[in-house]
Amino acid sequence: MASIYKRGKTWTANVSIIQNDKRIRKTKSGFPTKREAQTWSNDIEFKKQTKQLSTSNSLFVEEFKDWYTIFKEPQIQTATKLWYHTAINLLQDKWSDKKVNEITSKDFQLLLNEYGNHHVKSSVLKIKNLIGMFVVYAIDDDMIQKDFTRNVTTSSKVSSKDKSLKFLELSEMRKLINRIRDNDSISCKMILTSIYSGLRFSEVAALTKDDFDFQNNTITVNKSWQMQDKAFKETKTSTSNRVVIMPESYMSIAKKWTFGEDYAFQGKDGLPISNNGVNKQLKAYLDMDNSTPITFHGLRHTHASYLLSKDIAIQYVSERLGHADVNITLRVYAHLLDKKRDQETKETLSSLNEL
Repeated sequence: MASIYKRGKTWTANVSIIQNDKRIRKTKSGFPTKREAQTWSNDIEFKKQTKQLSTSNSLFVEEFKDWYTIFKEPQIQTATKLWYHTAINLLQDKWSDKKVNEITSKDFQLLLNEYGNHHVKSSVLKIKNLIGMFVVYAIDDDMIQKDFTRNVTTSSKVSSKDKSLKFLELSEMRKLINRIRDNDSISCKMILTSIYSGLRFSEVAALTKDDFDFQNNTITVNKSWQMQDKAFKETKTSTSNRVVIMPESYMSIAKKWTFGEDYAFQGKDGLPISNNGVNKQLKAYLDMDNSTPITFHGLRHTHASYLLSKDIAIQYVSERLGHADVNITLRVYAHLLDKKRDQETKETLSSLNEL
């Protein structure tokens, strides 16, 4: 007999079934209407009566690998594939003999706790989310009866890297520009391009000579460089495809550059310079002036921070950076905007006091 009840704003249904000679409850929640919950429970009852209900006892790691190979691998990029392989290696190491229908919340919590002893919290959360996506699939496919990931938490004994937003102050940015503007090295050209455009490293590395329009002073961004695959890929989001208007001061310098045949910033091996290679050069130049140590991505933050400090509308800054929406820009640069808000509050009160 099915049991259907409302939990919050959605409906939950559970059905009593026999599995491995034991009576258990197969439960599913999140139905928007009672009718949908009833339809699901009727389907389970029918499968139970006709002996179609799965009593899978296959290995968890093997089912996870099959799911990844069929549903995920064809659609994702190499960097994401590495995370799935990390999860598979973890499951093979810790759960090699566990059946797909016998995992409990306790098992999963212990797995994440142990993983968190040697990895930062963001990595633990990534593993949790990947396994969680598989569990949703496995429940829908009747391999698993209950979502054992629901009440599990993530923690870590390894400190994360400093996530504070690092960027160059105006004086530091000017020193860097003066040091590299006449330098003909590929790294310097890439650094200068990012300072003036706010492009991501993958976008700068993917530029070709045809992306530079010196008549209209623009750079077209319509692809990104995937270092792992050594190939062009789509940009991060559809809004990352954009035409960035560049200042004359930059374009007059870039006009003198000799670009590579396949890539604008092409190394001796015929490929774009690596992120690590450019970061080493950037560090060396920043050290010369005792400037704030930043990575190449910090140049993007420097670009945005400079524009915001000059009262450029955040909507325009968001479009220039290629963010999916302005809320991302607001979130990333919240502390800068808060600082500016404090300044504007003082100016507002000063103006009102003059009345």
